[in-house]
Amino acid sequence: MAGAGSSCGAPPVAATHDRAGAGVSAAAWRLLGAALVSQIGVSVVEQGIPTLTGFVKSDLGLSAAAAGGTVAAFTVGRVLGSYAAGVAADRVGERRVLVAGGVATGVVVAAAVSFPLGLLITALVLAGMTSAASTPAGGRLVLLAFPRNRRGFALGVRQTGVPVGGLVAAALLPVLAHAYGWRWSLAVAGTITAASVLPLMLSKSERVEELPVRTDSWSPLRDRTVLLLALWGCLLVSGQYALVAFFALDLHHRAGFALATASLLLAVSQAFGIVGRVAWGGLSDRLLRRGRKPLLVLLTVVAILAALLLFALPRSLPAGAWVAVAALAGFALIGFQGLWVTMIAEAAGPGRAGAATGFGITFVAAGIAASPPLYGLVADLTGTYRSIWAALAVVLTAALVPAAFVHERR
Repeated sequence: MAGAGSSCGAPPVAATHDRAGAGVSAAAWRLLGAALVSQIGVSVVEQGIPTLTGFVKSDLGLSAAAAGGTVAAFTVGRVLGSYAAGVAADRVGERRVLVAGGVATGVVVAAAVSFPLGLLITALVLAGMTSAASTPAGGRLVLLAFPRNRRGFALGVRQTGVPVGGLVAAALLPVLAHAYGWRWSLAVAGTITAASVLPLMLSKSERVEELPVRTDSWSPLRDRTVLLLALWGCLLVSGQYALVAFFALDLHHRAGFALATASLLLAVSQAFGIVGRVAWGGLSDRLLRRGRKPLLVLLTVVAILAALLLFALPRSLPAGAWVAVAALAGFALIGFQGLWVTMIAEAAGPGRAGAATGFGITFVAAGIAASPPLYGLVADLTGTYRSIWAALAVVLTAALVPAAFVHERR
């Protein structure tokens, strides 16, 4: 396994780090930048497809359920492909997998725009499978380039590519769809995804340490900590997508905000989610002697507090107070992924980081797919969006259990 991931024509750069992590080379920071650009590119498609739901529904004459199923096909592909992509990153190198995955995703999405509905859905599932390389391979790339006391920050920065890509998609794709049609908009998104791997192809590899050759039969199903972190991520991500799907609607119906105003408050949550991804990971680096687990538990408690505030606060609350609540909710419910990716990759060790992260992303992607309809069902049964936050508080309280039993390697 030694030297895996130094492909794409670039020889490994000699590590210039103290093994304790006293310094980080310029090459590592450049590699992080390239990995971030690649993640943004993939997220333009992943986060952008749902923004085109209305255009797809209208153009193809679909029911709401059929339109939702069409745009969900990409997420289904991610569920199916994440673990395999992670295993491939460990075996053949994360750079090869990242570049191949980004190019394949872009090409398939761009080609799919000319397909009839049945083939379009199939192509979106395939594109989701190829895009699944982004987190396990990208996370492994950054993990191996940075010493342990900088990994939380670095992986948090890389994970900001998901919401940043979502912001780019939300600003760009609907405008293009309105002017030229959703097919052209999706083709542009695919082109962006394919082009986003160019910096990665031109950057040099970086390693803090040589990877050991694995001779055991490790499996994530037999690694208790990886399993617990995968379950924790699945529960936490349900809060992220409850917030994205229903926060603005709840404010509109309960507090009387215009949808445009409520959407701005959701944008506050998204912005603080970006901050949180860096902050939680970076703080775990600063407190590394105590381990990252205490922050995992603290993050869960903050998320529970945010859910309880969303449930309990009165409808008469002024807009400024809702801004603070939106910021707190985004900081925990959207900002958790930097710390989570760091912990699950470190739990398995560098030689298995791709497989472990891919395994965890399978759980997270399943949580993403299931959360909006399940929380929507809660609102339908109770007749109010407010009840979603009570249900979320229960789910997040359950997440304290896997967090408490996580065992860190020190």
